[in-house]
Amino acid sequence: MPRTRLLLALALLGACARPMPAPVPAPAPAPAPAPAPPKPFAPVLQTNPVLAEIATAERSAADRPDDAEAWRRLALALRRANRLQEAARAAWRAVELAPSVESWTSLGNVLIQGGAPNGAVAAFEEVSRLTNDGFLAAQNFLSLGYRAWRWGMDDLAMRAYARADELAPGHPLVLYDRALLLATSGQIAQAQGEATKLRNVVDRLLEDRPPLEMVEILEPMKALTESIINGDAIARRPPQPEPGQRLPDRFWRRDPSQNHALDLAVDETSERYYPITGWHVLALNLPSGWTDSLDVTKGEPASARIRVEANSGGPRSVLWLLTVTGSRQAPDLDRLVVQAQRSLAGTPILGEVRSFTDRDLEGRAFVADDPGARPGDPGGFSRAWVAVMRTGDFLVTATRFLHDRDPGLVDESERILRAAKVRDLTPPHR
Repeated sequence: MPRTRLLLALALLGACARPMPAPVPAPAPAPAPAPAPPKPFAPVLQTNPVLAEIATAERSAADRPDDAEAWRRLALALRRANRLQEAARAAWRAVELAPSVESWTSLGNVLIQGGAPNGAVAAFEEVSRLTNDGFLAAQNFLSLGYRAWRWGMDDLAMRAYARADELAPGHPLVLYDRALLLATSGQIAQAQGEATKLRNVVDRLLEDRPPLEMVEILEPMKALTESIINGDAIARRPPQPEPGQRLPDRFWRRDPSQNHALDLAVDETSERYYPITGWHVLALNLPSGWTDSLDVTKGEPASARIRVEANSGGPRSVLWLLTVTGSRQAPDLDRLVVQAQRSLAGTPILGEVRSFTDRDLEGRAFVADDPGARPGDPGGFSRAWVAVMRTGDFLVTATRFLHDRDPGLVDESERILRAAKVRDLTPPHR
């Protein structure tokens, strides 16, 4: 008898051998489920790992002020937060304490993100002087050149690739990046020559049966060479969706033997830029100590979320969420205001909708107060400033959550948004 039927027969036999159970009363109806707790008026301010990393690195640098590695870690954490003036100062301090390959590389990477390529070139030249590893030194110039190419600075990119070629002759990435630049700038014959060289190098490497990780890199290279040699059109890639800013000259045009790094003054505010749709950049002038991040959503139309956060946990700490969408059509701002009001959880007290306009800018804003907020509660926000704005080809929806009802913070919010700029950095066609 199959196992299932045998178990069923034994169960029935046992049921027949036992006395019938006494009837039991019908169960009482189950209590109605408790209503779901209302959604909080504002998101709970979670610990930002980048802010936590900065705090840890700041303590290490304070405890060990002559430790170059502590300052280098602080520079890295600040660079991730797009607090580049502070990051440059920390990176220079690491160079002062120990002018090593690691510290000069850290400084060069800060200067790349800070729009100071000439300073980055100087830093990477120091790396090449300090190391005998040509491939390591070349990688810095390849990173600089690739970023410059994506921002349309072809001359700088080509110079960086030439320097990488001097440091590591025959490096496949030099041929790859140079062929890509030439093809996208319309220099087809030169691009085909570089692609032919690259194809020969890749074929030789593949003949040696390299590990799978290398094959996964070499195969796309070979595919590109075939496309270029066949004369296919190659599109230029837009900038990477990474927030940045342009560092003042004093952060890279300096003699470290004459000036102490910690004497570098950090401006009260700095203009941050965010690549949203290709080379279209949204620029905001924010306090230099604020942290930001950019999360780009692929789709039609292209959009991104910018998260801006001040010092977490303090009485004036803020969380600002901005959704930026590329759109060439004039939006119905009044309808968007109604949508924003409905999206707020609970029954907040809504303030009057105010309009603000400027050249190539139109917006609406209102304040919402949470009537259930407890004064002094560090775990939540009691007020939100909400704005919808059209500027250039961007539609911006901004919600800044506040811990208190200081009208100065509302004025600051509108002032920052009114000063937003949109720049089209599309490289010129050749």
